[in-house]
Amino acid sequence: MKFILFYLPSVGTLSQTRKGMAGINSQNYQNMLWQVSEQIKFADRAGFWGAAFTEHHFHIEGIEESNNPILLDLYFGMQTTRIRLGQMANVLPFHNPLRLAEDIAMLDQMLQGRTFFGIARGYQKRWADVLGQTYGVGGTMSDKSAVDQKNRNLFMEHYEIIKKAWTTDVFSHKSEHWTIPPDNLNFGHEVVTKYGKGQTPEGIVTQIGTAPKTFQKPHPPVFQPFSFSEDTFRFCAREAIAPFALSTCDETLHDLFTIYREEAAAAGHNFAHGQNIGIFRDALVLDDAAEAHKYAAQGNGFVWPAWFAPIGFNEAFRKKGQTGKIGPECDYNYLNENGFEFVGNPDQVNRQIENMVKKHNPEYFLMWQYPGPIPHHIQMRNLELWATEILPNWND
Repeated sequence: MKFILFYLPSVGTLSQTRKGMAGINSQNYQNMLWQVSEQIKFADRAGFWGAAFTEHHFHIEGIEESNNPILLDLYFGMQTTRIRLGQMANVLPFHNPLRLAEDIAMLDQMLQGRTFFGIARGYQKRWADVLGQTYGVGGTMSDKSAVDQKNRNLFMEHYEIIKKAWTTDVFSHKSEHWTIPPDNLNFGHEVVTKYGKGQTPEGIVTQIGTAPKTFQKPHPPVFQPFSFSEDTFRFCAREAIAPFALSTCDETLHDLFTIYREEAAAAGHNFAHGQNIGIFRDALVLDDAAEAHKYAAQGNGFVWPAWFAPIGFNEAFRKKGQTGKIGPECDYNYLNENGFEFVGNPDQVNRQIENMVKKHNPEYFLMWQYPGPIPHHIQMRNLELWATEILPNWND
């Protein structure tokens, strides 16, 4: 199994966050950069497969300050030698797909293939509806509305453009929102004719290409977090994208994993059960289980009820066949009882992983980390125990 550290990252201690506006404090941000640098440098030496950052904007509260995961990947990647750095994820409908394809290719070249590419649709309306004005699109929780449909259409268009940019020397593309290149684009530059491609003798540009191409061929691994739906798993299976499941219901996970394997096989991708799929959980290991739960309650036990539950992420805890709305009310005990917390001493967490592997056998395990709310020395001890007491049992 491949273990990936996932950072929002949080900026500011728990007490600083509760005072308000922790995200705009420069010292808080510098502390985060130093702490995560030390943690990822240790993870690099210890054999963790990867580390990832999300994309969200305007987080003045400090809870999720990660507006450019690609820059964070490069920053931490330049301090390490083996660990892979990537995004969980880039929100495709709000990016110029050509610029994003170029940026990821540059990152992949600079880190010589130590990258992965995450894609998502965008759900946080505060930033999505602001930045999405460029494309006339907003955030969505997959509610089948007109906004949701436009978001999905742009997501699919941008994904197709990025794939073309990475895998072809030159290309053209025509879809609902994009004509690449524009019709009758007259450039007429002799150098293009002599040394490039995509221009007619009359000087009309009919194709464009991006450079550099990705270091990895045909491109970096593509991941899609965080998946609730059968539709997402089917799309990922057809494209050989690795989805990361958020659900804690074993029956739901079994169904999704089975759907993925069958849909992938129909598209010509032969995966074993669980192969090319990830599971996402909060994770903290300490020598003393009670201490681990105490600190986890300061991390996800604070952030989830305050931020994610009101947005609708308690859907992760829906049981198969359960109907009706799942309310936002929850606390750390609720998260732990529903199986989202891989927290305890090494023996306890090894048993949780063993149970997960027996039932689902995911290729990837995404581990939520909380710099800021959880003190740095606790985070470091957590990583040390994962490296010595857990990873050797499960690393590929």
